[in-house]
Amino acid sequence: MSESPNRASALAELAALAENVERCRERIVALAESQRLATYDPKKPENDDGLLMAIYEAERGLINAVRLLQRAARSR
Repeated sequence: MSESPNRASALAELAALAENVERCRERIVALAESQRLATYDPKKPENDDGLLMAIYEAERGLINAVRLLQRAARSR
């Protein structure tokens, strides 16, 4: 069974979106690392950085988004 051009185009677009979201996730990871290094104080390990936690939460959301987009792109 062959795919319609519209379906093939949609699947290709989903795959491209997954790649772009993955690149955004990588940028978030880099931001988290720079924030972690900027706020790390070995004398006060109990300090909770709300911004850093929000960044990690955003990364987890993007991981899920990438997985869902990849799954959709593999739909047949």
